[in-house]
Amino acid sequence: MGYTKVMSFELNGVQIKTTVTDEVKVVDEYISSFLQPTDNHGTKVIGFDTERRPPFMDEPGTFQLCDGNSCLIFHSHSGYRIPLSLSNFLCQPNYTFVGCGIKNSFDYLEKRLGIGCKNAVELGTLAATLMNKPYLSFCGVDELVFVVNKLDLHKYRPLNLAFKWDDYPLSEELAKLATVNVYSYHKIGSALFERYRPESHPPAPTVYLIN
Repeated sequence: MGYTKVMSFELNGVQIKTTVTDEVKVVDEYISSFLQPTDNHGTKVIGFDTERRPPFMDEPGTFQLCDGNSCLIFHSHSGYRIPLSLSNFLCQPNYTFVGCGIKNSFDYLEKRLGIGCKNAVELGTLAATLMNKPYLSFCGVDELVFVVNKLDLHKYRPLNLAFKWDDYPLSEELAKLATVNVYSYHKIGSALFERYRPESHPPAPTVYLIN
């Protein structure tokens, strides 16, 4: 029997709705909301992350996505098939998926599950290139979101966590940690693309930017 739990986290004065689910129909509904067009009809930025299932780390435990004030955490069971709506969404050409370590995530997903992505961007490399600050290639998400967005989101991270991504249901603390991460990815990526892409130019295709 599947489960779905909706949580709300306040980050930097903004309420973020996070839905944790292992139900395909809920993932389908969320993907439909992600597919709504942007205000400027440009490329939409999605924060993305995965966590693998212990102890051998050979299966995905969670898929985490954020488009701003809304986050989805799909909690996969061992042997589960990934929802078709999710795998298809990751191949959409007009969506840019951003994260830290995202290339490794998609290399693994493509090798293990055959899930590819047309537009995945490594945020450290992107920030270093666009801001002309090479050291950003080596920064973690908390440093990046502080430099790019002037936000201190580290203080919202729950402390003393046991990282059990295969536990059911997923703990509220882990759900909050995942939310902080993918929300940060979305904020960084959106700010960089908005700040450094001239409005007079059409959206440029994005590619893997690797360290």
